Amino acid sequence: MRQDDVSLDNCLKCSDCNTVCPMLAAHPGYPGPKHLGPELERLRREGLPCDSEWLEYCLGCHRCDLACPNQVNVSELIAAAKARHRKPFIRQVRDFWFARPGLLGKILSVAPAVTNAVLAAGAARFGMSRIMRITSERSFPPYAKPDLPSPQASLRASERLLFFPGCAIRYNQPELAKTVVALLQRNGFAPEISTAGCCGVPALANGDGQEARRRARSNVEAMDQAVENGATIVTACPSCGHMLKSGLAELLEDDPELEKRAKRIARHTYDLAELLMAQSDAGKLNTKFRKTDLQLAYHAPCHQLSQGIGRPWYHLLRQIPGVQIEDLDAGCCGMSGTFGFKEEKYPVSMAVGQRLFERIHEAAPKMVASECATCRMQIEHGAKVQAIHPAEVLLQAYER
Repeated sequence: MRQDDVSLDNCLKCSDCNTVCPMLAAHPGYPGPKHLGPELERLRREGLPCDSEWLEYCLGCHRCDLACPNQVNVSELIAAAKARHRKPFIRQVRDFWFARPGLLGKILSVAPAVTNAVLAAGAARFGMSRIMRITSERSFPPYAKPDLPSPQASLRASERLLFFPGCAIRYNQPELAKTVVALLQRNGFAPEISTAGCCGVPALANGDGQEARRRARSNVEAMDQAVENGATIVTACPSCGHMLKSGLAELLEDDPELEKRAKRIARHTYDLAELLMAQSDAGKLNTKFRKTDLQLAYHAPCHQLSQGIGRPWYHLLRQIPGVQIEDLDAGCCGMSGTFGFKEEKYPVSMAVGQRLFERIHEAAPKMVASECATCRMQIEHGAKVQAIHPAEVLLQAYER
């Protein structure tokens, strides 16, 4: 019996998944994860036509998976159905590119100054809205040359540390890669930069299961040998971390050998803060911080919570003298990668994030720390407050 068959049979229709769904709370018409996942899956397996436009409104936050008392893979069932969902042609074209940020980044970072000027132009944004159904309400993140650092590799295989940057850091914020490398070096590591491509989360989110599986196979091939030789993989993006820890193996279930290798990668993958917090617990963290008078708020991204590692960045930043930090604990931001860029999804994206925006205004911080690039975009767009990756705060706090 397949694992997803077992998972489906475990659903008791208790509705715990519905109670934590941010989309259901913001959009009364949304049928919820219980209906779109296990309920419709039973009908789909009987061959009944039950495609639904609502599948596109799943944020992929995995809160339903965490809430289920019987370990039903609700979000996986929805993602599989989304991959079979039929879309109008224009949305197919738009979502094709949204599913491939690595390819898009390679093209748009060739001449980033030209790219950024075009994307910021009113005429271009109007055209994308009318033709491609990309909302003109948002600004695209600026592109940059993928100028990633080339730190010296570890001398011994047992000490190897491989940093998986992901698309947002590689093509939009390469200076963050330098911050991550410097932070790791401050704590006695000698990281290398992985050449692996997109993690595959955007492909899954946009209903392109085939592209997600291609990315999974490619990334396993790119990183498995390093892991077998003793490398530890580190991510600074929670979506990338979630995919490497659990998504790769799920996507490669039809190939036992690749699935085995994907699980080996998962066992040796750590979030950056997770790794540093382990150093702190072992008394090995570099704590030579200078006093930093800063009022911060912290937002935990959904894909960070789905890893089950708590809030390591929150606890790390609290160790900096002078930093006052408040855990917002306000649920999903509503951005969900490219979801918030889609014209038909923009209003509900903002509705989902409304609770977070209100909490930020109540806390009145100087800036908000969050490790997810699109969460930071949503915070700056909806709350009008500067958002920063926590690694930047931590590095700046070290004594010069």
